[in-house]
Amino acid sequence: MADLQMSFKNIMDDLEKNINNKEDLDYIKTQIYNISVLFIDELDKLANLNINKIDTLMAKYEDINERVENIEKTIKNIQKDIYIDDEYDFEIECPYCGYEFTVDFTDEVKKEINCPECKNLIELDWNEEQHDHCHGGCSGCHSNCNEENEYESDDIEDYDSNEDI
Repeated sequence: MADLQMSFKNIMDDLEKNINNKEDLDYIKTQIYNISVLFIDELDKLANLNINKIDTLMAKYEDINERVENIEKTIKNIQKDIYIDDEYDFEIECPYCGYEFTVDFTDEVKKEINCPECKNLIELDWNEEQHDHCHGGCSGCHSNCNEENEYESDDIEDYDSNEDI
């Protein structure tokens, strides 16, 4: 920009040296100034147009980048579901403070874990076998302890007595 200003000043100085008529000199300087303003206005318009195009491209880039991140997350979740490795995520709710958190278990299954919020020790029950204190109605032991037997003792007696039929 400094070179442009220096060139403009050199042209004006040259005009002043070579044109003796003051009115002609003022007229030429005014016209050169007007032409310069026209060029600067056009350059500003072009610059603003380019800035608008760049802004539009940046907005599109950000949108595409966000979409790509969402696709990568989805692919990562699909890979996690398909290629099950020895890592398991479990959601746990602390019985002491109610804080919910996710734990990643790898090869070993832990029997207890500390709550990251209240630091209390939580005993983990994996329902591997029915507990002595189980009285039915639980949702996790998978031994159908809350279902009644298929045949009641009266039904068995009726079945035996109707054996001849």
